[in-house]
Amino acid sequence: MRGALEALREALRDTGAEHLVYVPGYPVTEIAEALNADIAVNEKVALESALGASATGTRSMVIVKQLGMNILADPLAIAASHTTGAGIVVLVGDDLGPRGSQIEMDSRYYGPLLELPVLDPSAPDIYNAIVEAFTISEQLSIPAIVRVTSDLLESGEDVHVHARKICNATRCFDRSIWDLTARGRQQRHRMMVMPALHDASEAAVRVELRGDTGIIASGSAASIAKRVAEETGSSMLLTLYAHPLPSRSIERFLSSHTSVLVVEGPRPFMESQLRARGKLSGHLPYAPPTEKDIRTALNLIHISDFSAVSGEPETAAGRTSRRTLCAGCPFMPLYNVLSRLEVPVAGDAGCTILSVRMGAVDMVYGLGSSIGVASGFKKKGIAIVGDYALAHSGLQGLINAIWHDRGVLVGVIDNGVAAMTGFQEVVDLEPVLRALLPDMKILPMPAPETEIEALLREELKRPGVSLIVFRGSCASG
Repeated sequence: MRGALEALREALRDTGAEHLVYVPGYPVTEIAEALNADIAVNEKVALESALGASATGTRSMVIVKQLGMNILADPLAIAASHTTGAGIVVLVGDDLGPRGSQIEMDSRYYGPLLELPVLDPSAPDIYNAIVEAFTISEQLSIPAIVRVTSDLLESGEDVHVHARKICNATRCFDRSIWDLTARGRQQRHRMMVMPALHDASEAAVRVELRGDTGIIASGSAASIAKRVAEETGSSMLLTLYAHPLPSRSIERFLSSHTSVLVVEGPRPFMESQLRARGKLSGHLPYAPPTEKDIRTALNLIHISDFSAVSGEPETAAGRTSRRTLCAGCPFMPLYNVLSRLEVPVAGDAGCTILSVRMGAVDMVYGLGSSIGVASGFKKKGIAIVGDYALAHSGLQGLINAIWHDRGVLVGVIDNGVAAMTGFQEVVDLEPVLRALLPDMKILPMPAPETEIEALLREELKRPGVSLIVFRGSCASG
């Protein structure tokens, strides 16, 4: 983490980025807080504030985990062709494993989807990637994405910091873009921006020629691949841009080698665009590749039907370490009661997801989703949502349930902090909730299970939306 943090700190200093905003979540929380970024209620708002800073001449960075890309995708997609002002970079941390997320994602796919640059640096190249991203963003008036991974951030590998201070930001939003129609703005993007991005990608590629077998790599896997390439006498092509790929350099590399292995992760993003071996061909597993994996793949690269996929899906019971509800959790009586009630319970990302294995909640989707999910139940059920998740995006579900008079009992876990991500302070929504539902109830926690159960059963009998705030202080943090 120190290596990556130092590279980011130096890059932000040399680029003069001043507006830093983040949404907490593994693996980016520690870095964002060390950089003194401001916390935002959700990723969409974070990006919108950065777009405003960019429009008025301030370089900005948004720091999110991979799931947060789904939340900010709407304004990010629009900004691609609607243009920006000063440089704006989205730093996304992909949680491989995943260790602190509900799913594993590969944020590189947002590049072709949104037609924006995605830089995928190895650990030594983090500094260069940030400076390059701000430079290309400002030159082309588009946001740029820099993708890092949990293993890269925690690798401890030395980083290369070669000062590349760029001039002070002078660009602001140019209203002349509105002389074009929406179609015209998209045409401009594809005619002017995308060719420039391809040139930038070609300029950033590095090639080491050695033998008849080659390796193409990017991201956290690049350092491992480079060591194996040197030991085995294989050629190496290292690309800084995951999108757009340096297609001309790659085509020359492919045509000059008998076999080429693509080393990347977690998904075959580059391989799917190339005539090469890798995960799709079965030569590498769908996991962060090890040196052993790469050596085995190179030894068997001539075999077309080789398969490296093996093993069984990981089980919760078999995981060596997993997070559980804290000892002395003031909300444990509520979870105990929920596990006994014979009604469907929608949980939410956060501490409540830890109660799944005790049967307290039945399903968990995205952060802030529980109220919307419970609003679709056949009969009145329960939604359990944390105060941060409610602020993040749960309020829309509550408003929608009230608007359509849905039968749902909303239980808010109110501890005043985002407990799963480092105990960051959460905005107090009580005035908003009272305005929406004046008859809401507040129950201090911990409370006797008999009292909790009686209150829940009483509210489940009532038609429409019920709201109970379970208020307590976390034992940890």
